Amino acid sequence: MKKIVYTSLIIFITSLSGWSGLAQQRILNIANKMFDQHKYVSAQEAYLKVIERKYRNAETLKNLGDSYYLNGQPENAEQWYKEFIESYPDQIEPEYLFRYAQCLKSLKNYSASDIYMDRLLMVKNDDQRANLFNKKRDYLKRITYQSGRYDIENATINSNFTDFGAAFYKDYIVFSSSRDTLLFNKRIHKWTEESFLELYQAKYDSEANTLSDPQKFSKELSTKFHESTPVFTNDGNTIYFTRNYDSNDKREVIGLKIYRSTKDPEGNWTLPEDLPFNDNTYSTSHPSISPDGKTLYFSSDMPGGFGMSDLYSVTIYDDGSFGTPINLGNEINTEGKETFPFTTYDELYFASDGHPGLGGLDIFVTKTTTSTLEIINVGSPINTPKDDFAFIINTETEKGYFSSNRDEGKGGDDIYSFHQIIPLKSFFLTTILGAITDNSTYEAINDATITIYDKENNIIQEETSLENGNYYFSSNEELKSAYSIKVTKNGYKPYEHIIEKEEFAEVYEKPITLEKIYDNSLELERINDNSIGYENAFNFELIADPIHFDNTSINIVPKSKNKLDELIALMKRYPRVHTDIKSYLDDDIDSMEIPQNRADVIKQYFIDNGIPEYRLSAKGVPKNDVKKEEKLRLMMVVPTPIHFNLNSEEIRPEGETGLLKVIELMNIYPTMKMEIHGHADSRSSYWYNKLLSVRRMRATLKYITEKGRINWRRIRGRAYGERRLFNDCGDGVPCTEDQHQKNRRSEFIIVK
Repeated sequence: MKKIVYTSLIIFITSLSGWSGLAQQRILNIANKMFDQHKYVSAQEAYLKVIERKYRNAETLKNLGDSYYLNGQPENAEQWYKEFIESYPDQIEPEYLFRYAQCLKSLKNYSASDIYMDRLLMVKNDDQRANLFNKKRDYLKRITYQSGRYDIENATINSNFTDFGAAFYKDYIVFSSSRDTLLFNKRIHKWTEESFLELYQAKYDSEANTLSDPQKFSKELSTKFHESTPVFTNDGNTIYFTRNYDSNDKREVIGLKIYRSTKDPEGNWTLPEDLPFNDNTYSTSHPSISPDGKTLYFSSDMPGGFGMSDLYSVTIYDDGSFGTPINLGNEINTEGKETFPFTTYDELYFASDGHPGLGGLDIFVTKTTTSTLEIINVGSPINTPKDDFAFIINTETEKGYFSSNRDEGKGGDDIYSFHQIIPLKSFFLTTILGAITDNSTYEAINDATITIYDKENNIIQEETSLENGNYYFSSNEELKSAYSIKVTKNGYKPYEHIIEKEEFAEVYEKPITLEKIYDNSLELERINDNSIGYENAFNFELIADPIHFDNTSINIVPKSKNKLDELIALMKRYPRVHTDIKSYLDDDIDSMEIPQNRADVIKQYFIDNGIPEYRLSAKGVPKNDVKKEEKLRLMMVVPTPIHFNLNSEEIRPEGETGLLKVIELMNIYPTMKMEIHGHADSRSSYWYNKLLSVRRMRATLKYITEKGRINWRRIRGRAYGERRLFNDCGDGVPCTEDQHQKNRRSEFIIVK
């Protein structure tokens, strides 16, 4: 049957040696029809013939890549996805960035794969897969840490066809296979061009963990469709399994349903029943039963899920009826595939291509008895760049089976036995990561030294920032007290941040900005005109009104402290303002010691109230220098910020009005220099918001320089992402749209 279908297709195509445009379209229509019917092997042949004739379009390349990718051959899909992405950049859907990244993983090109995951994060910042990658950029290090815990072997009962999905059943292992044991009248499944799957059993030696004598499992459960992925109750009297259904015998439909059968008094399997939560509009598949028999876990693409297939649980009541299926949530489920669940008393194993892995489906595990879910890749040799799935384990012997389509197998999918020789390794605070940037230019700072200290100031780890400013640490030990991050870099002020114990998490993200060390204080140009009438304009004295002392002492009189408190508040509001403290020599004092001491007292008062020392200078001034000192007044103009729509950097009409005022101000004062600060709200990932604020800052700068013809050298841009919210609407805080709106803004600061 397979040969007949294959040959007739090739003869038809190759007979069209002199193709016309109409012939090309006819063959494309045939290829697209086969693709839509999931006849991927036949569709591949048709698409390849079209491409050989130098005919290409986006749909052809995309479908050809899909025909390999969806058939478990990502390494063959890679070249077609690559050509599609490079040739049609304006037609790339986010899903194809993910699929291409997965294809690159199948070729072990992890660095290139990471680039495309970053692109996915850029264009779809709410994609769970991209955000998991972003939080676990050291995923290869994590996988290596868990690797080497299993001894594995290819099971002796594998055939040259597809064998997968083992289940424990008394003294047997029951599994799915497409092996052709009848030789004749075997139906061919057009998706894979192999025979339909049936259930087989093999004798199981639990001591040696070996299988032998594979035979058909049950005539009562065998049909003309697929039967696969069985699971049994502890007493062996009930089976749940997956079967595909067909609403029209002339079409091969790949919808899947879970069925249940029980043994009658004679020990025969009864007619399987369709479970009540099955539906013809979606698939349910790959059941697993909890050890107590009270919960059924399964995979489904039913409406309301997060991705291509999600994991669900449903209660099995004592009378055999079922509750309502419950989605296991977005900590487990992603936009990709989560499937093949298996549960022990305290663990849930499953296969996923959405969590960071080595490629294809990887096997993950999470503890079910803890308050927080920690999703762990079980590592190699269980996982490979290919599909690895259908994991089962006997927790008493630590032995079990899984399935894989890795290259060294006998057939399409093979069953592998394993022995777990090292228990799962738990992470505590696994990663500290972030980016180090200049707080003025927002440029990345490389080669900064980042050191992690414990409470006793012992060095735990030390790293240097990468060329792009990124840094990260991984720790496999439990952190038991507060830790500190210290950062040093020549030419910058030292930085320190304390991580309190209650902040510990699997991933602790800490962006860091460093401030340059300048030889001189901030220079400000005199601006005396206050007639412009800009909203929020105000005046303050850079050199404050005199601060009085008691006679010849160095004690500040109480009323002068109020003036100092006002200046301290101002400096806290504007962190770039520096203050020069000058104490003048009184007529009745001959020694310069008292003026200097008084200046030092004021400086210390500032420091005690939270002003960093590097923003202060203090000195005594001789009597003959008093006339040289002037009170310098600065008018700080703060135009109303302009605001942006969600996920947009486009200047709105009301924003243009504010920008025209900024342009007018800069034309009036041609030596004025300004900073533009771009901001975002907190409703996306840190990195997305950071880049979005950069785009908003650049859009604002472009408008001012092009529309107002302002020299770009007079403007400096800084982007803060979500780090400087206008209000308290941070992650997880319920806020209105108006409150979030106030955070999506560009602000303007006069710096000279």
